[in-house]
Amino acid sequence: MNSSKLKAMQTIHLAFCVAIIVMAATSYLTVKDRLSIDTSLNQPEVFFPLFPILGIISLIAGQYLYKQQISNLQDLSAEDKINKYQVAFIIRAALFEFPSLLNTIGFLVSGNIIFLIASLIFFVFLLATRPKKQTIIDELNLSYPDTEKL
Repeated sequence: MNSSKLKAMQTIHLAFCVAIIVMAATSYLTVKDRLSIDTSLNQPEVFFPLFPILGIISLIAGQYLYKQQISNLQDLSAEDKINKYQVAFIIRAALFEFPSLLNTIGFLVSGNIIFLIASLIFFVFLLATRPKKQTIIDELNLSYPDTEKL
């Protein structure tokens, strides 16, 4: 894998992160006059606790699918491993981005800061998945000649 593949994955990750930040900032500016904090289950909107629960399910599904994709790479060439890793990374990143955007929408509709806090928590999980050279080497069990291609 040449460094352009790693840079491409990092750019995709950055795009996911920027999308969340822009959406959250726009939502905050839109509803800043009607902010509230309500954790009761008797809210008029059906989003709480549905959106945070869907977010947790999405995180679990993303991590499960990622692990499943990565576990099937032992017998492949380094280039094929890296290509499969890219697919697994994008799937996981999308499923980690989804709950953050979903809860931002809940915040936009309701003005309830709890959704923005949930969105921030899910965003931190996405930030933690940023692809790094050493992480890829470790997860794919790459050896010397192939590691220089990263």
